[in-house]
Amino acid sequence: MIPFPTRARIISVASGKGGAGKTNVSVNLAVAFAQAGDRTLLIDCDMGLANAAILLGMPSAWTIGDLLAGRCGLDDLLQTGPAGLRFLPGHSGTGTGSTLSAAERARLMEALQPHLADYDQVVIDTGGGLEASALALVASADTPLIVLTPEPTSFVDAYAVVKALNVAHGTSDFDIVCNMVRHDVAARQLFDRFRAIAGRFLDVELNYAGAIPTDNYVKEAVLRKRCVVEIFPGAPASRAFGALARRLALPAAAMPPERIFAEVSHGAH
Repeated sequence: MIPFPTRARIISVASGKGGAGKTNVSVNLAVAFAQAGDRTLLIDCDMGLANAAILLGMPSAWTIGDLLAGRCGLDDLLQTGPAGLRFLPGHSGTGTGSTLSAAERARLMEALQPHLADYDQVVIDTGGGLEASALALVASADTPLIVLTPEPTSFVDAYAVVKALNVAHGTSDFDIVCNMVRHDVAARQLFDRFRAIAGRFLDVELNYAGAIPTDNYVKEAVLRKRCVVEIFPGAPASRAFGALARRLALPAAAMPPERIFAEVSHGAH
């Protein structure tokens, strides 16, 4: 087993199906880390409908698909975004699944390995759904971050993700961020209800990571193809993303890097 020398924290963002704002959370969290001075890498691992590049306003001629196919190198693919964020764009198109296969994950990690010591935070925007490869990316992270919204479908989908990760991978510790909520009180109530139901059927520990309020500035930022923390730093959602980044940046017991990347490379087929 090859050791991977890095002190980066690996945060995988998941939500089940679409509509919970997973990519918006991933992008704004990563930029908030970078704004705080953390050396941050954002990886869009959606291989079907990648949207992180759109939210950053950073179109790319190359994607992870090109890297894995040998059409470009990592230096061709890595881009520099807001606050010095480094960004690895995902693939958007037809003819491929929504997540990386085990072989593709292995090739990606092989390409990234020499660079991982350069970062403090690595945020992975995972593909949607309950595919085994997407679950492996979430399970292998130091911090599996589940995005939960007040919508009933989001509640059910988030529970399905937590259950699948717990049953298939033995993951027992999750951070939950409540997105698109009216206020902090509503977010805590949503989290408490989710934790009560999950705790009734699963042996898991759910941690409240914070809340991102419903904010029209987020919609305006999306229309402008930018991230809200960059163009509207004083917006309620931007302040909430900053608080989320500060909370997640606190010291925590990290999974040994060699275990992280062994699981990412071989955790699912």
